[in-house]
Amino acid sequence: MSKDDGLNKLVKLLTHGLSHKIGSIVNKDSYYSEKYAKEAINFFNLAKKVSIEGNWNRKDLDLIEKLLRKKLIEELKAKSFLDEKKFEFVDFELEKCLKELELILS
Repeated sequence: MSKDDGLNKLVKLLTHGLSHKIGSIVNKDSYYSEKYAKEAINFFNLAKKVSIEGNWNRKDLDLIEKLLRKKLIEELKAKSFLDEKKFEFVDFELEKCLKELELILS
């Protein structure tokens, strides 16, 4: 897999994982909340494998964060069934995720 393919796959997996995690937080009383939380964990585990395979430089890390933020907001906008509070969790959950996967420079 090329570096660009890995980067795109990583962003896609993290986008799905974060949107499911935020969905489980915002709609915590929903019947599907637990399912979303479990799916988020699965996406993060897959993303972790991809992140380990990549040899990311500073430019890559900046691009990952930028693309992830953009795609996550797009995906959350499409989920009209989620309360508007969903956008309040984007920054916190995104930063937490990137730190856990060691994909952020701080």
